[in-house]
Amino acid sequence: MRVKPGEADRVLAAAVATLRKLDPRRVITEKQTYRQIRDEFFASDRAMAVLLVGVCVALLIVTALGIVGLASFWVGQRRRQIGVRRALGARRVDVLRYFQTENFLLTSIGIGIGMVMAYGINLLLMWQYEAPRLPAAYLPAGAVVLWLLGQVAVLAPALRAAAVPPVVATRG
Repeated sequence: MRVKPGEADRVLAAAVATLRKLDPRRVITEKQTYRQIRDEFFASDRAMAVLLVGVCVALLIVTALGIVGLASFWVGQRRRQIGVRRALGARRVDVLRYFQTENFLLTSIGIGIGMVMAYGINLLLMWQYEAPRLPAAYLPAGAVVLWLLGQVAVLAPALRAAAVPPVVATRG
């Protein structure tokens, strides 16, 4: 039955009373609305979706931390090189752009390999298990998210590299 919002419990109680009046021997063990039945049925699917989203977010955080760590290592290893570039006239924005571009290229290579592998695995799943085709928008959307994540993650180490004074090149 369709009822107005907020009246489902009252109508359900009235329906149970009417059924009992029609047949007093009727056994009614549970009384639930369709919404309650549907929510109970899909509870495990919803929990699995939340778990998968949590795992994806955790993996993105670990990836971002890895990029920050690797970029910080590169900055430490190239401190003298950065100082020489600054002494030869490179501006802070040039050093920043260098690290951002380097990270963008590395991220692009990884995204390209990942997209090819994701497409191949999807074809395999379609062939083996008759799984549905991966929606076309997922791969470009994932690529954009990963590019943005890579650029944001490398920003702090790149800013630290841009702040290296030219005098560092003269120190041993």
